[in-house]
Amino acid sequence: MRACCSAFGGRAAAAASFWVRELSLDKERTIRRDRLVAASLVGILLVLLYGPGAAWFVQADRVLYDQLATRVANAPLENGMIVTIDPDRVAPGKLDAVYGAIIQKLKLAGVARIVLPGPPPIEPGAELPGWAATLATGSPVFVPRGHRLDRVASWSGFLNVEPDDDGVLRRASLWQFEGGVMFPSLPLAIALQNPRYAGTKEPIPGTDAAVCLTNYAELPRISAIALLEPDFDTASLAGRTVFVDTDAPLVAAVATLPSGQYVTRSELTAALLAGIEQQQAVTAPLPVIVLQWLAPVLLGIGAVLWMPGRRRRDVVLATLAAILVLVVLEALLLAFGRLRLDLGRPVLIVASVGILCWWFATSGKKAAVNAFKRGTDFLAAGRLEPAFAEFRRCEPTETLAAVMYKLSLAFEEQAKPERAEAVLQWMKRTQEPPPPREKRSLSLSDSNGMPQRLGRYVIERRIGRGAMGAVYLARDPRINRPVALKVIPIEKEFEDEELEEARLRFFREAESAGRLTHPNIITVYDAGEDKHLAYIAMEYLTGQQLTHFTDPKRLLAPKKALELCARTAEALDYAHNQQVIHRDIKPANLMWDNRADILKITDFGVARLTDNNRTKTGIVLGTPMYMSPEQLAAEPLTGHSDLFSLGVTLYELLAGEVPFKATNIAVLMTKITSEDPVPVSRRRPGIPPSVDAVLSKALAKRPEDRFANGGEMAIALRNCARYAA
Repeated sequence: MRACCSAFGGRAAAAASFWVRELSLDKERTIRRDRLVAASLVGILLVLLYGPGAAWFVQADRVLYDQLATRVANAPLENGMIVTIDPDRVAPGKLDAVYGAIIQKLKLAGVARIVLPGPPPIEPGAELPGWAATLATGSPVFVPRGHRLDRVASWSGFLNVEPDDDGVLRRASLWQFEGGVMFPSLPLAIALQNPRYAGTKEPIPGTDAAVCLTNYAELPRISAIALLEPDFDTASLAGRTVFVDTDAPLVAAVATLPSGQYVTRSELTAALLAGIEQQQAVTAPLPVIVLQWLAPVLLGIGAVLWMPGRRRRDVVLATLAAILVLVVLEALLLAFGRLRLDLGRPVLIVASVGILCWWFATSGKKAAVNAFKRGTDFLAAGRLEPAFAEFRRCEPTETLAAVMYKLSLAFEEQAKPERAEAVLQWMKRTQEPPPPREKRSLSLSDSNGMPQRLGRYVIERRIGRGAMGAVYLARDPRINRPVALKVIPIEKEFEDEELEEARLRFFREAESAGRLTHPNIITVYDAGEDKHLAYIAMEYLTGQQLTHFTDPKRLLAPKKALELCARTAEALDYAHNQQVIHRDIKPANLMWDNRADILKITDFGVARLTDNNRTKTGIVLGTPMYMSPEQLAAEPLTGHSDLFSLGVTLYELLAGEVPFKATNIAVLMTKITSEDPVPVSRRRPGIPPSVDAVLSKALAKRPEDRFANGGEMAIALRNCARYAA
C-alpha cells in the first residue's frame, strides 16, 4: 500500500513539475520574443532620431532644454547699463554727433568699458566722424568686427546671430576662424580686456568653442536724452560697462532666447558677457557630447533587458521613473553644473519602449483573462481537464490559487485523487509558500468553546462573529493554505422537524455559491458538518468590511464609494445570471482590501437557510434596514432585491447613515415600502445630482422599476463617478 501511494505521489509530483517547467518555458519564450521586438524598435528609433529624421526629432531635445533653460537662475551683468538712442527723436544727419556726445560724456565719467553692438553705419568712402579718433584713448571702446570703426577702436569682435531652424538662438560661437587666424566674438573680446582674464586664450575652462544661451537677466536702461542732460549725475556711471545702441526693447529684437525673451544686440551681448565673466555660461564639452550620444543606446539596452515580461503597472512606473530621472538629471546639470546634456530624444526612446511593453503586458493580461474565463466556464460545466489546462496558462495570483484549490476538490469528487494531487502539487510549485504557523492542539475545543478542528480544517483563531455563528481563520493542512470558515450551529437554530430540510437547503445553497467564480465574489471551496456545526470553507481575504467606512468620520470619497458599488453590481449581475441570489447585501458582507484595491462579496449561500427568514432563536436572516419591500413581504425574490439592498448600501457609504431608519421593525417596514429617502446630495457636498437619480431608480418600490440588471446599474454608477469628488 505504501509503495502504491509513493508511486501515485511521485507521478503527481512529476506531472506537476512538468507543467511548471512548461509554463516557465512558455514565459521565457514570450519574454525573448518581446525583447527581440523591443530591440528592433530601439534600433529603428535610433536610426530615425539620430539619422535621417534628426531634423524633426531634435525638436524633442529643444523643447525640453527650453523649458529647463527658462528656469535657470542668471545674474545680470555686474555694473552693466544700456543707453538707448531713439532715432526718431534725432534730427536727420545728426546721429553721428549724438554718438560722439555720448561717448565723450561716458569717457569723462570714467566708465570701465563702452560697447557699441550696433554703431552708426558709415559708407565705405565716407570720412570717419571726428570723435572716432578718441576711441583708442581713455575708456576702451568695443565695436563689431567688420565695421569701419574697428580700425580705430580699442577692441573688436564678431557678433553673429545664427538661430536654429525654429528661430530660437540657443548657441553662440566664441571664436571664428578666418584667414588662418582665430578671431574672438564681441563678448569674448570684452572679457579678454578684463584683467582677470588677461593673457588667457579663453575665459572659460576647457576648449569649448561655443556657449549655450538660457535666459536674459535685464540690465537698467536709460535714454540718450536723459544722459545728455546737463544735470545728469555722471558719478553714477563710474566703473560701469555701458552699451550704446539705437535698438528699442522688443521692437528691434534680433534674436529669441530659449526662455522666449526677445533681445536686442546690446541685451544679447550683455547676456553672453555676463555668462563668460561671471562663470555662469552653459557649455557642452566633449565628454558631455559623448554621453549625449551614448545615453539613448544605453537606455534602450536597459529598457529592452528589463521591461519585457513585467506587469503593466511595473512597466508604467519604470517608464515614468526613467523619464523623471532623465529630466531631473538634465535640470541638475543645467542649473548647477552649467552643462547642456540634451535628453529629449532619449526620453522618446524610453517612452516608446515603455508603451510597447505596456501593450505586450496588456495583450498577455487579456490572454490570461480569457484563459481564466474559459477555465471557469469549463469548471462550472464539470470539464475539469480543460479547466486545468486553461488555468495553467494564467499568471499565479491569489484568485487563481483559490480557483485551483476549488478544482482539486472537484477532482476529488469525481474520484480522481491523482489529478487532485497534481493540482495541489502545481499550486505548491507556482505559489509562494505561506509563512509558517504555530502548531496548535487538535482537541475538540479550547477553553473559550472555539472548536480546534472541523473536518480537515485546523482552526487558528476567530476573526468575526455574526448573528448565526462565527467566522474563523483556519488552515487546510494538505497544502498549508489559509481559509475562512463560516461556522453555524445549525442544530441550535432549527426545530427538529425543520432541521433536515435546513441542512439540505444549506448544502444546496453552498453548492450553488461554490459554482460562482468571479474576481469580486469570495470563492467557496467546501461545505460540511462536523460536531453538530455546519461550516463553509471560503477564500480568506485580508481587509475590512465596508461597515468600517459607514462611520461619518471615516467616509470614503464619493468617487471610490461609487466605484466599489459598481464592482459589486457587476458581481451580482454575474451571480444572478447563474441563478444565485444573495439576499443579504450590506456593508458587513462586502470586504475591501484597500492596499490591493480588491473588493469581494461574502456570505453567498448563507442567507437562504429557511423560506420564512427566521430561525427558532428568533434571528431574522437578512438585515431589515437593507431589505427590499418584496423581501420584507416574504414574496418570491429576484436579483432586483439584491440591487435594492446595494442601493441602501451605497446610500449609507455616501451619507454615513441608511436611508430608512425607525425605532421598531413595523415603522421601518412602513418606511421601506412607502416612503422615499432624502436625496443623498443634500446630506453631503461633492455628490453630483446624477447619484440621486441612480439611487432613486435602485430604491424603487417595485422591482420592475429598478435597473434591469446589475450590469446596467454598474454602468450608471461609473458614469456618476466621473463627476464625483
